[in-house]
Amino acid sequence: MADIVEPTRRMAKRVNKTGGPPPDVAIMRALNAAEDLVDNYQGWAVDDLEALWRTFLEASEKDPNGTLNVKGMYDMSHEIRGQGGSFGFPLISVVGDSLCKFLEGKGTIMAKDLDVIRVHILAMKAVFRQGIKGDSSALNHELASLLRALRERV
Repeated sequence: MADIVEPTRRMAKRVNKTGGPPPDVAIMRALNAAEDLVDNYQGWAVDDLEALWRTFLEASEKDPNGTLNVKGMYDMSHEIRGQGGSFGFPLISVVGDSLCKFLEGKGTIMAKDLDVIRVHILAMKAVFRQGIKGDSSALNHELASLLRALRERV
């Protein structure tokens, strides 16, 4: 026999039932806040991309045939990938996803792998530099296919 557990209503006690802005004002505030986030995203992403580029350069200069900061590069590309689509840059998500797939599970990176990583990072930089936003399904598909071929070749 199952017991029915009634949840407590603690949250309801903490939320005011009266006051606050009218719904139309609250919606406008939320939209403005979201717009500010979108406007700031490209700056944040470029900073993240520069950090990824610096990590890549350090890795390629210090130890081109060993255990580089693979996890760090994976984490950064994963973060960039996740935010790209959310903020209107689906191509960033395509390239970031491809880079994540390439880095996933790698403990070491060989010199030949560095070219693949470089191409991915430069592609993401180009997307931001050109401000390529919005839905471009054909380009997304074609780019994903080319990057997959590059990954498979190495």
